[in-house]
Amino acid sequence: MQYYSLAEGLRPLEEGLPTAETGILAVLAPEELETAPLPPHLHPPLPPAGLRENQYCWLRVEQGEIAGQIRTPQRAGQPAHRLTFAWAQGNLLLVDHDRFAGECLGRIAQMRPHGADGADNFLVDLLLVLTRDDLMDLQQLETRLTNLEQAVLADETDKFIRQMSALRKELNRENRFYAQLADLASSLQEDAADLFDRRSAKRLGYFLRRVGNLREETQMLREYASQISSEYQAQVDITQNRVMKLLTIVTTIFLPLSLIAGWYGMNFTNMPELHWALGYPAVIFAAVLIVAGLILYFRRKKWF
Repeated sequence: MQYYSLAEGLRPLEEGLPTAETGILAVLAPEELETAPLPPHLHPPLPPAGLRENQYCWLRVEQGEIAGQIRTPQRAGQPAHRLTFAWAQGNLLLVDHDRFAGECLGRIAQMRPHGADGADNFLVDLLLVLTRDDLMDLQQLETRLTNLEQAVLADETDKFIRQMSALRKELNRENRFYAQLADLASSLQEDAADLFDRRSAKRLGYFLRRVGNLREETQMLREYASQISSEYQAQVDITQNRVMKLLTIVTTIFLPLSLIAGWYGMNFTNMPELHWALGYPAVIFAAVLIVAGLILYFRRKKWF
């Protein structure tokens, strides 16, 4: 349980919640919502009916009050995080579900040289902080895709399907996250425009453009992943064609020998070769000559 003044660079209030002051930020754990005091008209946020709140971002605007949730996706080496908030009468409540709020507040305090204060600017700051390093994360995903493509070109595809499946899941999570953030920011612009001053409304528009760019980058990476999958399939097809070509050549080489074996395997005692002293060596010589001739022919045609 911690209270801050939204002005003065998020100054902590050591004496607890003031009784007659606006511009208060309350950061509470979920188990503290029922017992901790809150500013007037500020109530714990409730998710929309039927929504699986642990998986989605959502926003509700009603009569000058805002409630919503921001959920970041799980990333490589980073767990998913969830922050729920409520805004009323210039005061803000932030519900910290997984002890992530402290890190966000530290980042916000460092990025506020513009002197912005108020719940509107803090909410925009929070959105910007949650997406501050996302471009670097997407670049890391691109690097992993590039390494996977190089492995495909080097015909090192033993773990390709598992690695590509993991990358596709991460890209889908990122794309869904940015789509939800864009919808949340658009709803703030349209349904709560009167609650944002000129500065915060301008920065909210910047955030919306930034999320759009991040989503476009994610979609480009999804297309890149599809191209790599096509390259992998082409590599598999080439390998299969080589195997089939080799099997065809081997079958063609030994087909005449099968004919000879079937011919002399017939139970005819009056065949002249059976009574010839050199009949057996002659058949062996003919078989070797046929195999050698076919191999030379195929090599001349560069079939193997």
